[in-house]
Amino acid sequence: MKKLLVIAMLATFAAVSFGCGRSAEFGVVDMQKIETESSAYKTIKEDVMTKGKALQEEMMKETEGKSQEEAQKIVQEKSAKMQVLQADAQNKLKASFETAAAEVAKEKKLGAILVKEAVPQGGVDVTEDIAKKMK
Repeated sequence: MKKLLVIAMLATFAAVSFGCGRSAEFGVVDMQKIETESSAYKTIKEDVMTKGKALQEEMMKETEGKSQEEAQKIVQEKSAKMQVLQADAQNKLKASFETAAAEVAKEKKLGAILVKEAVPQGGVDVTEDIAKKMK
């Protein structure tokens, strides 16, 4: 999920910087804090964990007493479902982050929002604002 958030941020930064004109001000966001403070991130993560556990339990029940070939087919099916579940969660996080970042950039009249870890100094910290707006 971290890779997706970084990709989402980069896409958002590009969109925000092109959409907001040539403002000299830029924001910075601490992605680790977003993960710990955003209610959207926590909710989506909990949902993935709950559904993943249910899929694992289903897989264990369904493979019990089956031949190795049948069990392997069931494992592949459940793994595919888990990948779809994770991809859906990543898309929700990305959309939530991008929307929140765009809103914050517009409100604060920022030309771009960058990952805090990539900026040695400067910038307006908008981590709290984005975490609050993520839905």
